[in-house]
Amino acid sequence: MLSPQPRRDVARSTTQGAAADVPPRPVIQRGGRDRLLSFLDAHTEIIRLISKTGKLTRALGRIAALAEELFEPVGCVIQLVDTTTGALRNAALSGVPSGFAHGLAAANAYDDDTLPGLTVLTRQPVLIADLRDDGIPEKLRELPLVYDLRSCWIYPATDKNGTTVGIFGLFFREPRRPDSYETRIAAALANLVGFAVQQDRRSAALRSADERFAALAASIPGVVYQRTVTPDGQVRYTYISDAAKDLFGVSPEEILADPNALFDCHGPEYRARFRERLLKASAELKLWDVEATIIARDGRRKFTHAIARPHRRPDGTVVWDGVILDATRIKEAELEAAAIASRTREAIVESLSQGFLLFDGDDRLVVTNSHFRALHPQLADLATPGISYADFARLEIERGLDGGTGDPAERLKARLAAHASRHRSSEQQLADGRWVYVHEHRTLDGATVCLHTDVTPLKLRELALARSNRELEDFAFVASHDLQEPLRKIEAFGERLAKRSRDQLDDDGRNYLDRIGNAAARMRALINDLLVYSRVTTKAQPFVRCDLAEIVEGVLSDLQIRIEECRGRVETDPLPTIDADPTQMRQLFQNLVANALKFHVKERPPVVTVAVGGGAGEPGAARAVEIRVKDNGIGFDMRHADRIFGIFQRLHSRGEYEGTGIGLATCRKIVERHGGTIRAESAPGEGATFVITLPVRQINLDRIRAEPAT
Repeated sequence: MLSPQPRRDVARSTTQGAAADVPPRPVIQRGGRDRLLSFLDAHTEIIRLISKTGKLTRALGRIAALAEELFEPVGCVIQLVDTTTGALRNAALSGVPSGFAHGLAAANAYDDDTLPGLTVLTRQPVLIADLRDDGIPEKLRELPLVYDLRSCWIYPATDKNGTTVGIFGLFFREPRRPDSYETRIAAALANLVGFAVQQDRRSAALRSADERFAALAASIPGVVYQRTVTPDGQVRYTYISDAAKDLFGVSPEEILADPNALFDCHGPEYRARFRERLLKASAELKLWDVEATIIARDGRRKFTHAIARPHRRPDGTVVWDGVILDATRIKEAELEAAAIASRTREAIVESLSQGFLLFDGDDRLVVTNSHFRALHPQLADLATPGISYADFARLEIERGLDGGTGDPAERLKARLAAHASRHRSSEQQLADGRWVYVHEHRTLDGATVCLHTDVTPLKLRELALARSNRELEDFAFVASHDLQEPLRKIEAFGERLAKRSRDQLDDDGRNYLDRIGNAAARMRALINDLLVYSRVTTKAQPFVRCDLAEIVEGVLSDLQIRIEECRGRVETDPLPTIDADPTQMRQLFQNLVANALKFHVKERPPVVTVAVGGGAGEPGAARAVEIRVKDNGIGFDMRHADRIFGIFQRLHSRGEYEGTGIGLATCRKIVERHGGTIRAESAPGEGATFVITLPVRQINLDRIRAEPAT
């Protein structure tokens, strides 16, 4: 098989060689210029035919007929390349023998063994003046010579991208070469073939695109449209899909003829603003994204959502390509969901036990509940949706309903300043004597939630507790001063009497004197213990970081003599550091360890352990720590487990074990003040274990005041 380049040389040299041996043969009795003018007239007709009808077969037939008229060949052949198979198929024939036409159709578009294939492969004309020339390869001239064809002019037909789409060929029975006019005309006819094929493919692509667009438009649950806005403000629809009939009840033909047929389905307010909004969006080329309520021709209310993108033509006209979606089901579902949410919100708001107000991000009242109106009947007429927070507060202060005193203007100024913060809390006493706790909280979206809580019972208990604390403080003062003074006199005069007259008294007198001294000592111990008990709350210190190991070490140092006297032993585990009142922690552990030493079995030395209990985790990471104080003493029956923490409660007589019965009550009060718990585990004769649970960190005002600001 010959390569494409040698084929071009053969075709070119053959044409040139033939020019010397074969004189040009006049085809018709007119000059080349006249023939060119005739071609130009026919060319215009063919271009119009290709552009208007879009029928490829008719256009190619007219090109072949024009070639016969201009060149009078034996035949004209137009073949097109099948892009799927690569074969050349006959598209238009004029004058060629049928056998020759069949032989040409069997050729492959990219096979250089045939004249058409060589033309397609090389993309250049194959012009052979005499096929009997010995320089022409046998396989190229075999078929033409069978049908006594001596000369051929074959041109490639290409599209605008330079792709060969077919060939345009002329065959003659005598040797012949084209002159300059014929060369230009033949090349122009080949270009017409390429143009016709290109236009046919473009038309087919447009038809396919139109079909796909129509199918797509039909599948969209809405209306596809294109509208134009001219520079002078004229609005027209150039396309609108058939779905307009279903959505609006208006046919596309009506809308294309008059846009008002579509606009009339919208309400007056929408129509009044539509033109202004559309012209503004067209000038700014901004996305059209509009929701609207329409009334279709059948009277049904529907909801639409229109989205369109604009682009501007060179003449200034803005073209909008968009879609109008039927959002009725979605909108109705949203409205129903909003109604359900509103009812749910109203039910929740009404279920609150507090008075409730909600102000939106613009500080406008949105809703109140019946509890607020019942709590503040004088404010019921003010609590109307839409009133601003500032106006509500001003009217509340002007009516004297805020529980404040002083200049109203200053109170309003302070109130609005506090409202600007994230949280605001205050207490108000109403005119009827009730107390209300007001808490305002600003949400992340800028809304303000106000809760009014009737705290009258709590306030009354608080006042009663304050009175009780004052009475307890008064008792502590009396116990530390007034009760101590007569007790000191009893002890002093008892000691004087014993020194002066003890030897003069009989046994009964000396017994009475001793009993007076013992009673006075017990009274002093009782007063001191009561004073300690009362001061757990009245003289409490702020919570600070306390190392319990250091505190227990100090307690053991104080109890060293007692431990030695009873030959006892106290063992301690590593203890954590917690937030606590150091003095009260010392009282707590001193009472517990002293009790363990006191209530020991006579026959065996006491052993006391202070350890961190199981299950609390690492003390530094846990929220609470459990500490267990365990002894091997006499123990007690668990039926009395709660009783032992009561004030003045004793399980044994003073003759057996000394004490006032206040120590464990003080322990419980200390632990409860720290937000912890204390319990006892025991059995008679098996010792007792006191389990204390204390928070590791105290989040309260005591600790905040005690720690320096950072």
